[in-house]
Amino acid sequence: MSTSNEPPTNRPRPDEVRPTASGLYDRLRENASSVRQSFTLAGVGAVALGGIIWIFIRDLSDAALIVVLAGAILLLIAGAISWRSVRKVIFGRGGKYGLNSVSVLIVAFGIGATVNYVLFWADGRPDPPGFLRVDTTFTKQFLLEEKVQVTLENLREPVRITAFFPTDTPQERAAWLETQDTLSEFKRRSTVFPLEFRQIDPELDPNEASRLGVTSFPVLVVEGLESQRREIVRPSVAGNADTLTSFSEQDLVTGLLVVNQIEQKQVMFISGHSERDITNRTDLDGFGLALDALGRENYAISSATLQELGSLIVNGDPSLMPAVIIFADPTQDMGETESQILRSYTNSGGSVLLMFEPDTTPDTFLAYLSRYGVAVGVGEVVDTASFIPPNPMFLQIKRTNQQFPPHEISPQFDVLYLPGSTYLATTIDPITIPIESGTPYVQHRVLATSTLASWAETSLDGQIGFDQDSADRPGPLPIAITVEAISELQGRPVVEDGEFVEANIVILGDTDFAANGAFASAKNGDLFVNSVNWLAEDFELISIRSKVSSFRLLNLTTPERDFIRWSGWLLMPSLIGLAGVWVWWRRR
Repeated sequence: MSTSNEPPTNRPRPDEVRPTASGLYDRLRENASSVRQSFTLAGVGAVALGGIIWIFIRDLSDAALIVVLAGAILLLIAGAISWRSVRKVIFGRGGKYGLNSVSVLIVAFGIGATVNYVLFWADGRPDPPGFLRVDTTFTKQFLLEEKVQVTLENLREPVRITAFFPTDTPQERAAWLETQDTLSEFKRRSTVFPLEFRQIDPELDPNEASRLGVTSFPVLVVEGLESQRREIVRPSVAGNADTLTSFSEQDLVTGLLVVNQIEQKQVMFISGHSERDITNRTDLDGFGLALDALGRENYAISSATLQELGSLIVNGDPSLMPAVIIFADPTQDMGETESQILRSYTNSGGSVLLMFEPDTTPDTFLAYLSRYGVAVGVGEVVDTASFIPPNPMFLQIKRTNQQFPPHEISPQFDVLYLPGSTYLATTIDPITIPIESGTPYVQHRVLATSTLASWAETSLDGQIGFDQDSADRPGPLPIAITVEAISELQGRPVVEDGEFVEANIVILGDTDFAANGAFASAKNGDLFVNSVNWLAEDFELISIRSKVSSFRLLNLTTPERDFIRWSGWLLMPSLIGLAGVWVWWRRR
């Protein structure tokens, strides 16, 4: 039995506790596992943290790269410490399977990248096939209008467009990207002559702006490289705090037409008889949207009185004559001289679009139409079989109800909305129409009708109902009529170059369908624009047009855009990949 004061019998000798090289190595080897794990965790954390900072905090991008580099060094040290384990993982049985999986992934990714590059290259070629450029938006807002493509096919020389766009603010950069998309599409579709564009910051290169005569920004300068003709195009929509500067297709095409001296057809809105305001884009009864729609068809739009039209007729220059004149709801009579001018214009082969409202048609216009065997009815059409509830006078013209007789103006129309319409009628039996060389003086064709369950309501007591004893006329009733005439019924045809001079007229019993309040509804806008196309003999332009797209652009600052871009492209795939590697590492 020993006491606490006695020395222990197994106390180590001094030489046994003296540190040696082999002992230090053994201790480091025993602790290598914990050191490796520490380095691995620190390295992964540094790489992840640096990547997140680089993606979302661009101002610290340099510091973020240093953190990522430090993390990579830590991971290399961890791999060097446990190089046997790493070699076993890579070249062992599990490593071979993993290497095969990675190889398959790399090959699949390479094939996908190659196919994507080929499609991107083919899409960037001039006039790429339709299957490569599919616009999935409802309004087809990224496809060029057919008239634009026709204009590009008629270019007479190479064209260069210089875009003077400052890009100092996110708003300016977003506006330039939108304009760049439009210019790129113009470049793709220009196949006869090359169309190139470039962007210049006017603040960085003021000399080029001064050379081209540019004093305000942003603008586009369209140049013919052979003729040296030049046109400065200003934006149709000026940018502000809420909207972006926008150059429409019409803006660009107008510049191309001027530079290439391609003639635009003239469409003239006649004023002086209390017609609708074509500059009003806000009120429901304004005609601003209709004016813009014709502009997108690349017509030259003007407004004039009949006296001004008479001056053009007297001038005798065919290039100054409008291809179509439009009366949008005239409510005042024409003077005698004005009536003669309108007749002279029509007899010389002019085309006229007339839109009326119920019970407001002036007598002089009725007299003009009577010369071609057309009358405007009395009262407002009621249709109990096809209307917009609860108002049976708000007509719904539907193809399923057989309300669209075959006509070039209304190909595949499915529905029209007429907020209130009068009806039209012919005043002469087709058999009694005079004929010259096998061609009748006048040919009437119905464009749209009401149904059998309709009538013309003439009572003014507010009670809607068909009254056989009154002037109510039963349906179906023509709502729109076209007239093709080589002469007035009491006149004589005019022959030029061996052919009859033919006038075309479209008469519509409603005006509100083309006003701002209803223009974008159903096929209303198509009816108006197609009527003008038909009158101007632009038959290739008659089509079903997509409605004007609403403003859906998401305006982001640079950090916000980077967040959305990298979080979608890199962050989520990286997190999923790291989770997969972690699971694989634990189950290896």
